Amino acid sequence: MNLNPLKSALSIGNVDDTSLALPSGAPGRSGQQRVLEQVQTIRRTKSRMSSSSSRSASTSLSPTSPPYDSFFSEALKSPSSPSNGFLLFGNSFSKTLTQEKNGIMGSGVKTTAASAHQYNAGRAPLSSVAVGQTISGRSLSTYKTEGAAARVATGSAAWHQLRPAPSLNGTGRGRTNGGFVTDQADGTKSLPQSPATESAPKIQAGSGDISGVADITMKEAVEYLSSGDENFQHCGASYIQHSAFIDDKAKEEVLKLNGIQPLVGLLRSSSSRVGQTASAALRNLCFKSDGVKEKVHCLGGVAEAAALLRDTDSVEIQKQLTGLLWNLSSVDSVKPELLKSALPVLMDRAVLPYTTDPDSNSQDPEVFFNATACLRNLSSTKQSNRQALRKCRGLVDSLVSYVKDCVDAGTPDDKSTQLMLFLWKQSLENCVCTLHNLTFQLEAEAPALFSRITALAQTVNRGHGGADAGPIGCFSPHSKSPGHERRFDFPVVEDAQPSGASWLIHSKTMQSYLSVLETSQREETQEACCGALQNLTAQEGTVSSVISQMIVQKVNGLQVICPLVKSEKVNIQRSAVALLGNLTKTPNLTYSIARKALPNLLDVLSAGTKQGNESDDTLAMACRTSNSLLMKEPEMGKHLLNNNLINSLKDLSLIGYLPKSSRAAALLLYNMWLEKDLQSALKKQGMSKSLFVNDITAAALKSA
Repeated sequence: MNLNPLKSALSIGNVDDTSLALPSGAPGRSGQQRVLEQVQTIRRTKSRMSSSSSRSASTSLSPTSPPYDSFFSEALKSPSSPSNGFLLFGNSFSKTLTQEKNGIMGSGVKTTAASAHQYNAGRAPLSSVAVGQTISGRSLSTYKTEGAAARVATGSAAWHQLRPAPSLNGTGRGRTNGGFVTDQADGTKSLPQSPATESAPKIQAGSGDISGVADITMKEAVEYLSSGDENFQHCGASYIQHSAFIDDKAKEEVLKLNGIQPLVGLLRSSSSRVGQTASAALRNLCFKSDGVKEKVHCLGGVAEAAALLRDTDSVEIQKQLTGLLWNLSSVDSVKPELLKSALPVLMDRAVLPYTTDPDSNSQDPEVFFNATACLRNLSSTKQSNRQALRKCRGLVDSLVSYVKDCVDAGTPDDKSTQLMLFLWKQSLENCVCTLHNLTFQLEAEAPALFSRITALAQTVNRGHGGADAGPIGCFSPHSKSPGHERRFDFPVVEDAQPSGASWLIHSKTMQSYLSVLETSQREETQEACCGALQNLTAQEGTVSSVISQMIVQKVNGLQVICPLVKSEKVNIQRSAVALLGNLTKTPNLTYSIARKALPNLLDVLSAGTKQGNESDDTLAMACRTSNSLLMKEPEMGKHLLNNNLINSLKDLSLIGYLPKSSRAAALLLYNMWLEKDLQSALKKQGMSKSLFVNDITAAALKSA
């Protein structure tokens, strides 16, 4: 296994890798509509706890989307009418899809990349019919996603109700490392819809009517691709598109028959119908097949697809091409070419038009969705990929703008179709996950973004003769009085007119993350928001301290973050506790954090494992963060100590199958007794020293 580049960054000690958000996979089939593969969602992998001295990165990664294939499913034929409809499934990530996860680090300080998933757009429908898509994706961790496949019928196609997606077991693996989400599984595939009759006649030479392709062989279909007759070209591509949707063996057969090269060549066809069908066939062939993706890449398919996307005004062709690029983006070896040839075209033809003129009738939400899924995959794995995306003109601006527009608009009303609602949610998730990934190791990879902060800190430190001037000098002097907490002079360090990557560290972006975190019902989307904030606060030093103060003081983030400590969603709870641990590293914030977060943290510890919480990472991080807050603000914690809490910590310290939690609980007990104010409160409740200082707690202290 290759070393995953997305690892949490710690300033002190060794830290476990943080998991990226990956899409989950769950199979789902409909009696009325046959869905071979559907939407995958980004899910975060479990976070692993890092050392107590380090900050923790978010559990979900955003640099790359999880690898998964996108596909369209064809609707079952109605006895009274030809099957002219199909299901559309988004290529984004859904909880129903399976995903591979990497463990996320726990209480320690870590940086997590935004949800990084690679996912591939699914198969494309035949040109004669409308195409639907299925989206499958993993959150930003190392996994690939592929798009959905849609069938094309000979009649007009109608959108059908979106169904839960079955689990996709894409070729790519998804996992989260170091605070960002890596590649996703392949995206969706689109399949041509079957004609009304069970089998349709072969195309006759010179015939302009292609009503069915059931009677030809794959060898004939590949031969048709090189015919001088566009009807034969269309028939051959349609047969391959359909076959690749229903049978994975067809992909190997096309490879053996050398059918990829003529399909790539047909992307240059003067016939839009042939170009669309060839795009759809390539999309389906690439679905969950790294061998086909590599072949398409070697034969110049990325450049050809980008060229057609640049020149076409057909929305259907745009859907197929962006789905194809999505599927291709799940393979690491193809990403450099995608960044070089496809990224500029995706921005000019899919992303910028949709975000700068979202009311334009010419902009299709499915095209934007596919494009953002591709960006999500590209944002993972390598630093060079993230750097290219950060520097891409208008990319970060567009993603941040879309997230803010979603926040301002709220959830679409009930009049929105299920498809539109699905695309809205999945596109939002793709954008947030990509931003999450782009925050991974941001301070190390893009130090120029923080020049204003670091320059000010150096100036202040020189003015104080090298003495400890605190995290930065734009605060009022130290004061232990809660009412005189140092306040940050935000205008001094914030860019009044941010652009490009500067948006990644702006308080307006953090406010959008918090708004989505508070209102979204999608766990993967919430994890990506929390993960981005974790990445920005994961390091030790001035930058993380300033960002932490922005979150707590300027955008009032604690009112959103603290309730999530008691969330019933395991990954959300873990991410919230880890983020609080990062924020607690800034000394002048401990009073505010203790006042708002300590009651919830201690409630979690009082419940222990009795309510089914057996997340070693979460409980350990809760112990460590509580330990830090109680030692720094004992007055805030004295009234919260009781027999239930102490007994729960004692029980937790004895649980051998939760090694991180048992050690952290033992250390918390030991330190409680050492702190004189807390010891006094404990004695008043009749508790004895042996509960806190014993062989178990002493051993934990010795091994710390």
